[in-house]
Amino acid sequence: MRSYLITFLVLIISFGNIYGQEEGSKIDLKNVNVGTKRLPTIFLFGEEYTARDRDELLRGVLKSQFYRPDLQIIINLQEFISKRSFSFRHQGPIDVIINGKKLRDQNSYNTPTLYGQGGDSRVLMLINKVKNVRIDSNLNGILERRVLKQEIKSINDQIAKLMKDSGAKIENDTIFIADKSQERTLRKFYRIKNRQEKKINETKLIEINIITN
Repeated sequence: MRSYLITFLVLIISFGNIYGQEEGSKIDLKNVNVGTKRLPTIFLFGEEYTARDRDELLRGVLKSQFYRPDLQIIINLQEFISKRSFSFRHQGPIDVIINGKKLRDQNSYNTPTLYGQGGDSRVLMLINKVKNVRIDSNLNGILERRVLKQEIKSINDQIAKLMKDSGAKIENDTIFIADKSQERTLRKFYRIKNRQEKKINETKLIEINIITN
């Protein structure tokens, strides 16, 4: 059996102005007793760790608006023997996969019910069944961002060329250009660039796989 280092796992999950997040915008977790008999497991990009606060990570993710671009996850890891510390940091939306099925943005875990208890009970039921958690890179997201970056670079090159050729100037988001046709073209380029930049901010680079069987 492959051996692995036991780690402490401290998690901070913050969500800018998260709607319906009863616990607040930050979850700061503390280590529990080292003598815990069964420590939950988390797989971080293929490496296996013991994570005492795994359940709080799941609770925070499931109850949040995890699809928001301002989502932040910080996982501070420390090796049990050497005390060497390192961090995993992520900012941006994530995909949440439960037993191979992608979780919808608005779902039974993060949508308040009339009585305010439905989501909490469902989260607890799921957590009690979880065997392991995997944090993996989203290859589709990585490829999509690569394409979007190339498109944005191409648009920036076209904007720079048009502004040089037309002698256009921009002051306080106002375009000054003599030729109205060139002005329309320039505004079109900026609209396309803004759409692509929004897409790149919304592109999901990691996925959290929750496995119960």
